[in-house]
Amino acid sequence: MEEQSFWLKDMIVLGHGAPNEVRKIKGAQGRCACIWSEKTGYCRINPIPHGYLYDWEIIDVEVRKPSNDGRENTFIIYNYENDWSKMYLHIKVHKDEKGNRMKLGRKDAVALIRKLATDSFSKVRDVKRSFGIIKPSRISGFLEKNLDNSVQQTTLFDFDNLVMNQKDYKWIPCIHYTCSEPCISKHPHKSKIVEWGCYQWMIKDPNNEAHCKKVFDNLRINQEGWEHYLLIGNIRTYPKTYIIVKVIRFKNKEI
Repeated sequence: MEEQSFWLKDMIVLGHGAPNEVRKIKGAQGRCACIWSEKTGYCRINPIPHGYLYDWEIIDVEVRKPSNDGRENTFIIYNYENDWSKMYLHIKVHKDEKGNRMKLGRKDAVALIRKLATDSFSKVRDVKRSFGIIKPSRISGFLEKNLDNSVQQTTLFDFDNLVMNQKDYKWIPCIHYTCSEPCISKHPHKSKIVEWGCYQWMIKDPNNEAHCKKVFDNLRINQEGWEHYLLIGNIRTYPKTYIIVKVIRFKNKEI
């Protein structure tokens, strides 16, 4: 029996994970997105093709409940298996009267994140929430060797046309952080970053450790004049393990 579909409406896109292979569609890559609304709260939706959604946009999306994922507020794009080339049927970005895609302005985005950033790691984990936003009191970035790396000879590829999934990268960007809100878990926390933009940077020279390390410069880690927040989300196979979906950063003069 086919699952009933329903619409999540007026949702704000907070972040995207790096792409992974969509097993039911040969050769396709999809991303997982975190969306939020005042009415519904945090939701996880997937798979999303490249170019359909951008951070801070306001969307309506048609989804169904998954059959093999028990995480809170986790949904699958309805009928993606048959409609991959026409996902506009199920993902509707709000537009203004001129037909421009609508998104939160910078001031509204800052205000929203500050309002939501009341979490600590243990606060999210202990109630089995799918997502939370943490304002770290300390943060540092480092690369870790990917032991599951499946691309052994990436130098043979043309990197301008290279397609890579998360598991294919030689290096994994990670963060150590300390929660500013009360947290009963051991500090500092260590989490890998799955933010799409980080992997877009690394794919330019994925075997070069020095190049990949510059991802932390792009994230403005330990740079003065920047305010950081961590959007964390749990993983399906180990729901008590959390990764960083996005390192949200604002320049102080923008705030």
